[in-house]
Amino acid sequence: MDFHASMEVKNMESRMAPNLLRLVTDEFRGDTLNRVASAIGETPAKTQAALGGAIPALLAGIGNRVSTTSGAGEVFDAIRSNNLDTNQFATAASALTAPNGVIGLTAMGPSLLKTVLGDRVGGMTDGLASFAGINRASSGSLLSLALPIILSMAGRRAAALGGGVTGLMNLFKGQNFLQDVPAGLAGVLGLGGATAAARQVYGEAERNAVAYAPEEPRKSSWWKWVVPLALLAGLIWLLASLFSRPETPKVVVNPPAPTVTPPAVTPPSVTPPRADLGAFIDKVLPNGLSLRIPTNGVENRLIGFIEDKSRAVDKETWFSFDRLEFETGSDRLKPSSQEQLRNVSEILKAYPNVNVKVGGYTDNVGDPADNQRLSQNRSVNTMNELASLGIDRSRLAAEGYGEKFPVADNSTEEGRQRNRRIDVRVTKK
Repeated sequence: MDFHASMEVKNMESRMAPNLLRLVTDEFRGDTLNRVASAIGETPAKTQAALGGAIPALLAGIGNRVSTTSGAGEVFDAIRSNNLDTNQFATAASALTAPNGVIGLTAMGPSLLKTVLGDRVGGMTDGLASFAGINRASSGSLLSLALPIILSMAGRRAAALGGGVTGLMNLFKGQNFLQDVPAGLAGVLGLGGATAAARQVYGEAERNAVAYAPEEPRKSSWWKWVVPLALLAGLIWLLASLFSRPETPKVVVNPPAPTVTPPAVTPPSVTPPRADLGAFIDKVLPNGLSLRIPTNGVENRLIGFIEDKSRAVDKETWFSFDRLEFETGSDRLKPSSQEQLRNVSEILKAYPNVNVKVGGYTDNVGDPADNQRLSQNRSVNTMNELASLGIDRSRLAAEGYGEKFPVADNSTEEGRQRNRRIDVRVTKK
């Protein structure tokens, strides 16, 4: 490839990131913005503000991930395995309005976030919530909705640059989305927009070499471009030698994470009663939607109660969530809880006459008043999450019972774990 052709490729790549950022941002406007706002339970204004931080942050995270061949391979595999290269995801509108579109996006979102952000998903969720003034559940839902659409668009743009792993790497090479990421979110990404390490990862040195490359040589002054061209060739050789060593990007891309207390050291604040959940089955709901749920899970037991006309509604029949978890000592739901919450929301949609009440419980360790507040906040947050998934609040209620109504012996650790739970009761069917 001659010099001018090489320069044209470089210039095309240098323009790709701003275009991608603009194109993605433009996707989330008008009716699409309103749909997203409705899906996450926030106002359009707050949703737009949150997208302003989420989109460049996710693009920066993807760029960070695809800066190595192995990372780009994982991202490319995620795009293909989730069918993000199909027409359904050609636009944000088509992805959201497809049958079960919102549910499908939020279902695949957590695993994609893990692929792109690794162990920084929780920090990004908290940071975005703080930045946009939205609750954490809304923040997590927004990230889960947006990332599949962004990956689909990136995959399509990458196809023009060679496709596959190479295309993804070429698309993000030399680009710095960090300049558009709010400072707090950039810190969560661990890329620090002003650090030399981040500049190397996003190839600013190479971009600047292109931006300040010599102009077209003038016929009467050939010597004016020979010397700069020689300098440019030297710089390209230096960069090539740097990027040819696989270990260097690994050190830069994955800086040491802040020291935190390993989660395995302390037990989770909610450990669901996990007797034997049994084999997973496909349960078809009255509206035709099929759920993949465990035989003995709360979803199947809840459906059984709703459909059994011989079982009347009462105040004693509660069903314990078995895959619902909170951050230790907190009322914040973990991302791992999303699957079961989505399943329960789909059940409520399939049975529109059913109303439910969410109950929160703790063990008897600590101050009873604190336990009461914690159980109340957890039950309300669980109810709010169901509402954000499309359930009318008039059908929902929540109450915390603290250490009352234990289901196991609080004198043992196993018993205390079982007593720290969230239950649901049918109040109308």
